[in-house]
Amino acid sequence: MRKSAPSTPPSPATTTAACCRSLSAGLTTTCAGLCGWTWGGCGYIDLLWVRYDQRGGGLGARLLAAAEAEIRRRGCDRVALSTHSFQAPGFYARLGYQECGRTPGYPHGHDDIHLVKQLR
Repeated sequence: MRKSAPSTPPSPATTTAACCRSLSAGLTTTCAGLCGWTWGGCGYIDLLWVRYDQRGGGLGARLLAAAEAEIRRRGCDRVALSTHSFQAPGFYARLGYQECGRTPGYPHGHDDIHLVKQLR
């Protein structure tokens, strides 16, 4: 049996994460977070979450911008992510992400939307 050559660069995957915490009434709580990874000259955002009462103030956009800066610092020229049709496709579109694919009916009644952004 003939072995095929690897089709992706041998660079190791590297994770990235960030979170925002707030102090209220002497308690520290997490109000937003992001995790992702870089590999093969590309970045991927696995999860971006902002607590409901913290939404609309730009926190998600700032976290995403910080992740993009780190991904760029690691030598990557693009970043991808997925969101569902009931989540935040408009948020990502406003920040320059373009739809590159869609899985219809995932979950039933909604779509899983795949997005990419070229980093400059």
